[in-house]
Amino acid sequence: MRILHKRFRTTINGKDYVITGEKSAQHMDVVIDLLKTQLEQLHHIDPTLDTTDRCILMAINAISDSLSRENRIKQLEEEIQAIKSQNGMNFK
Repeated sequence: MRILHKRFRTTINGKDYVITGEKSAQHMDVVIDLLKTQLEQLHHIDPTLDTTDRCILMAINAISDSLSRENRIKQLEEEIQAIKSQNGMNFK
């Protein structure tokens, strides 16, 4: 099966980007809007940060959030499995 990648064009901090991916245009619009909002928020918090520093801080935050969500999902899956086992439901 061949996966088709879509191309999205955007401008962030005055620089043009072409982003390739499988997500819908609506999804990418939300992602890009959130990115721009967070970059602007970081600029207001500390105007001395350059774009690279703001992007690195955002990446650290995104990875931290992703790991936290993955851990929470794993915890919930374990809880569901424990409940199923208690109720004699031995399927995944």
